[in-house]
Amino acid sequence: FLGWLVKEPSEREKIRSRPMNPQTIVKLEERWKTDPNATLEDLQKPGVDDEPEPAPTEFDDAYHYQNVFGPLVKLEADEDKKNKESHTKENITVRWHEGLNKRDVAYFQLQLADDSDLRVMIGDELKLSYPGNSSRGPWSTTGIVTKIDNGEIGLELRRSKNPPPT
Repeated sequence: FLGWLVKEPSEREKIRSRPMNPQTIVKLEERWKTDPNATLEDLQKPGVDDEPEPAPTEFDDAYHYQNVFGPLVKLEADEDKKNKESHTKENITVRWHEGLNKRDVAYFQLQLADDSDLRVMIGDELKLSYPGNSSRGPWSTTGIVTKIDNGEIGLELRRSKNPPPT
């Protein structure tokens, strides 16, 4: 050990230590993204690290095909959902307008960092939420991006019984 870089562990710490390989470290770090209190014991539980079945080049029948690709499609859908939910922007200012089709349109600025993997295109579905305050309760709806102009997004909201907080 380099004493100026890392302090040498005590005998008690050496006894408690466990050998770990890089794959285990990566798995634990990935698990911490969804469960910050995860431990090495959590990785040992059955079903935690089930890898999908490798896809063969030929299938016995349609049932075999479904059993191989069904879990893969679900994994991809779950990953997409997690990725979308991680792209939350807070404290934006919204300007409201009523479209020609009598639907509410929300306009807001969305500053995207160059290193961000978030890309917004016309036709994308976005969720707009308002947490509420003392005079109005929480509100949430989805809409379709209809306009993008110099970082300003036009989001045409779906019809809803709950009017937007203007």
